Amino acid sequence: MSNAKKTKRKLKKHSVVIFITTVLCLLVGGFLIFYLINENKFYQIESRVDKVAKKVKEDKAKIKTVGWLRVQGTKIDYPIIYAPNYNFTYDMEDFVWTETDFEKLNNIIYIKGHNILNLSKNPLIADKYHSRFEQLMSFTYLDFVKENKYIQYTFKGKEYLYKIFAISYPKTSDLDLYNKSKYSKTKLKKYIDESLKNSIFKFDVDVNNNDKILSLVTCTRMFGNNYSFKVDARMVRELEPIKNYDVKKTKEYDKVDEQMKGGSSNENEEV
Repeated sequence: MSNAKKTKRKLKKHSVVIFITTVLCLLVGGFLIFYLINENKFYQIESRVDKVAKKVKEDKAKIKTVGWLRVQGTKIDYPIIYAPNYNFTYDMEDFVWTETDFEKLNNIIYIKGHNILNLSKNPLIADKYHSRFEQLMSFTYLDFVKENKYIQYTFKGKEYLYKIFAISYPKTSDLDLYNKSKYSKTKLKKYIDESLKNSIFKFDVDVNNNDKILSLVTCTRMFGNNYSFKVDARMVRELEPIKNYDVKKTKEYDKVDEQMKGGSSNENEEV
């Protein structure tokens, strides 16, 4: 075989290798892009900055709008109010509130809301007639939690996303509901450890005292008048994908399951 034919064959073989390699790279690259796009479709951030600005202009006396809260899978999509001297009991507007007055993003933020119509030991899931924090009780159920794990928090013209890492029924007296300042690293670690220990679900989420925590708190009658319902989430870290993640029941859920077998009325007894 002549040198010219050998060279031509080598070039042809080389071209085929380059073609196959290019196709594989495009396929892999396309798969990665498709994967990343679909991973981040689990929760889509929708800006609430304009809504906050509008609400600020509508604020009543003694009320200060400080942000916005949006909870995946629910109609909780409300302004956050700071008004420590305001009586929220009979105000029927759809909002939630904080008693933490801050100018910077604290490493832990409590947000509270009323639950008036969903106090049953068998709470309804995302009922369209519920408002304020009544739909928060949907997170009692594993099937709901599996598909809804993100909380959007709008503050100071920016959108922050948090992922749920614990759900619990703490005694109301044990909650530091009047937190006014940033936690120390030691105090935050203790808070996180307690939340994980008491959680009715185990989430595949790494959380530590370098994270920023968001805690949503409301009323419940699951274990009587002296208990609250709490959803804890930590801020999504830089470059962390917005995707679904594993969750399963813990032994703490057995207590909830036992209570739910007891009935479906809005119980008011103390236990």
